[in-house]
Amino acid sequence: MSKKYTGAEKAAILMVSLGEQQAIKILENMDEREIQSLGNYMAALGDVDMPSMDAVNKEFYDQVDAGTGGLGVGGMDFLRAALMKALDPAKATEILNNITTPGEEMGGGLETVRMLEPATIASFLISEHPQTAAIVMAHLEPAKASHALREMPEENRVEIMHRLATLGRISPSILRELDEALQNEFRASGAVSGSKLGGVETAAHIMGALDRATETSILTAMDEVDPDMANEIRNLRFTYEDIAKIDDQGIQLILKEVNQEDLLLSLKTASDTLREKWLSNMSERAAMMVKEDLESMGPTKISDVEKTQQKIVAVCKQLEEEGKISIGGGPGEELV
Repeated sequence: MSKKYTGAEKAAILMVSLGEQQAIKILENMDEREIQSLGNYMAALGDVDMPSMDAVNKEFYDQVDAGTGGLGVGGMDFLRAALMKALDPAKATEILNNITTPGEEMGGGLETVRMLEPATIASFLISEHPQTAAIVMAHLEPAKASHALREMPEENRVEIMHRLATLGRISPSILRELDEALQNEFRASGAVSGSKLGGVETAAHIMGALDRATETSILTAMDEVDPDMANEIRNLRFTYEDIAKIDDQGIQLILKEVNQEDLLLSLKTASDTLREKWLSNMSERAAMMVKEDLESMGPTKISDVEKTQQKIVAVCKQLEEEGKISIGGGPGEELV
């Protein structure tokens, strides 16, 4: 091997040398943190000569067997193509936007914060400078960041979000200094004694990456073992099409809260079952107008339809939080 590579760099070389289709299968079995870490090294790969690539492949196959050409394509270009096919485009873009070079990769305080519960993150950031809090928030997954934000006082939320929105590109040296300072602070305070792993939200997130048939199969089997947990996961995995499972009284409450234009746009890709569910809970005149508007509606971007559907899903979840409707229940189960 003409150049000595680290283990992580060898993994990056192997991924690219396997080809896009095989790489996709591997990425589908990795979590986001693993993809992020591997992606950092893939993004930093330059050209790899044929002897080095052969040596890495031979070492891998030797390890597998024991039980334990030049590389013209750029690591970042390859990673982008593979991620876009392996993951939801929005999630792939989020990971790609967070890719750094290995020298910039954080492994101390910032990584520790990412492992904390939202309430713990919130209590920690309240005592930090707003600029520091904004940088930390920028390193969190959006869902965790939003949960942590809800745990903060209003004045802290506004200041942190304003600084977050105006953050520019932070130099690696400043990030390293902040990373070390946070890690030292955690060590000195002894505030971090452990991190919660797994949980129903993690399970629901993972289920969301599965195809519909696999997800249904798992939840149906879980119904036999722990039906309450299965329904809790379904609640977190609630989608626009799941609105069809809500009873008529619930649908009527939702209709009062949903903008007519949003409802019309959301119906563009709705199943016949769900479309009929909406229409059957409207007056005859209103249902007729919706049908006419749908027929006359021109071509629409799928992304706009999905965005509108998510707005309606958010309304459903809000009404459930207020105890006005129920969005749980297994497949085909009538809600009361």
